[in-house]
Amino acid sequence: MEYSVPFGWYEGVYQDSRTPFSAARPFSLVHEEGAGRAVLLIHGYAGYPGELVRPARDLYESGFDAYVPRLPGCGTSGDDFSRSMRNDWVRLAVNAAMDLRTRYSELYIVGHSMGASIAVEAAAKAGVKRLVLAAPAIGSMKPPKPLPVIYLYSLLKKRIPTPWHHQSEFVMYYENAPADDEGLGREYWSWVYLRQIYELYRLVHEAGAVLSGLDADILTISCGHDMIVGERTAEEIAALGSGKREHVHIPECTHYLFYDPDKDGEEKAVRATVSFLLG
Repeated sequence: MEYSVPFGWYEGVYQDSRTPFSAARPFSLVHEEGAGRAVLLIHGYAGYPGELVRPARDLYESGFDAYVPRLPGCGTSGDDFSRSMRNDWVRLAVNAAMDLRTRYSELYIVGHSMGASIAVEAAAKAGVKRLVLAAPAIGSMKPPKPLPVIYLYSLLKKRIPTPWHHQSEFVMYYENAPADDEGLGREYWSWVYLRQIYELYRLVHEAGAVLSGLDADILTISCGHDMIVGERTAEEIAALGSGKREHVHIPECTHYLFYDPDKDGEEKAVRATVSFLLG
């Protein structure tokens, strides 16, 4: 595992002021002889690359080169997060996809949660024809308040506190896991960042509009214990755009299916991802 992705992917996006936590380092798994096929994996809102080690590793072992960038503002500090916007997140993924398209005969994208919306935007721009959207935050998700109200609140207050505690049942796969959990929790998950919530829901709905015209084969994975996006968005995706649509529902999994407390469910999610991309 190399803890880097091409530097040029970060051109034209917000430049973080803090060094990322070790769990949030971007990483790549690349065969020495070259795989010919690559997968770009995109994490979600306030997430980090370490969440995607399990699917990236399994894809690598199945013959793909895997690349997992860190979205701008994520995995460093709350101040960085509050300065990053949806255009930064999307542009990073588009830059990555456009670059990988020039270097590989085949490129696929895996997006988790908000990363699914980013994956759709990047696929449309780069012409990617096969996607996995895992626990996808996309389409008709309703914000907690009307978006104009959230935006106005964000002008008055950057963030508000919210309860958070470490949950040991979520077993991670990154190096020295879960060493960074408390630090990331203090910076990100102990707060509601109002402008970034606004950016999230704008992105979710914009990607839903892009999806309606997207010609690509798509696997959606939904989870029975997903308290964040539920199963409905996966069903909506199946009715949008053109191309083959497959849907796998895993009743035992939570929203965090690639490092889930239910290891049988996690295994199903990873196997479905690898199998679909292998074709």
